[in-house]
Amino acid sequence: MKLSIVLPVFNEEEILEASCEEFSQNFNEIVGVNNWQFVFSENGSSDNSPLIINKLLNIYTNSICLNFDKSDYGRALKEGIAASQGESILIMNVDHLWDSNFFNWAWDNRIAYDLILGSKRSDPTLNQQDGYRKLLSSGLNILLQYLFDSVVADTHGTKLLKASVIKPISNECVMRRGQFDTELTLRVLRGQCWIAEIPIPYLEKRKARNFMFKKILQNVIDIFILKRVMKEVKYKGTLYYRRFCSEDLK
Repeated sequence: MKLSIVLPVFNEEEILEASCEEFSQNFNEIVGVNNWQFVFSENGSSDNSPLIINKLLNIYTNSICLNFDKSDYGRALKEGIAASQGESILIMNVDHLWDSNFFNWAWDNRIAYDLILGSKRSDPTLNQQDGYRKLLSSGLNILLQYLFDSVVADTHGTKLLKASVIKPISNECVMRRGQFDTELTLRVLRGQCWIAEIPIPYLEKRKARNFMFKKILQNVIDIFILKRVMKEVKYKGTLYYRRFCSEDLK
């Protein structure tokens, strides 16, 4: 298996089937039919998402589904990575836009880099979040730079991982919810792994469903928990990190 696509699913009945159809057409063309699989992490949905996933498993027969009783985005990603069978692992959300520039470049360079980050913040002209969400994202990344010496512009969002390198690092992660992504990225940065960060357009297919005040409070608490966790994870040496611009992808 060349590629596993980890898709956390929580109440996505409105867009799940159409998104998977769009994604699958691109994977068939670029990766090859029968060379990839969806890894659905069904994250405690209360709508018809589980029924739709069962239908999709009959269409994409290499694919698998993990079922969780309670919504936990970080656990869904971690368990999805562990269950993946592909040599490369793509983390993306059901509501992400498909971006051919990102995936074509990432797929062509998957041997050279252990982690390829699709960053909505590295090119502000491509980020169509509203001003409030941009401000929150900027605040989070300022905290990460100050507390963890992070050099990346964005720790969340689409990622292409080299399974043989990243799976052991993912297994060491202890954070859940929204900061699993952050912990994984920080551990990779500190582990002498090759990292590329490339711009990716961002446009929400649906409105955010989280209550912002609650989300902000939880993220602040989790960041300071992560600070304690990362005390034991030191830089091993030289930082292997490169950031590319949109023109580099053409």
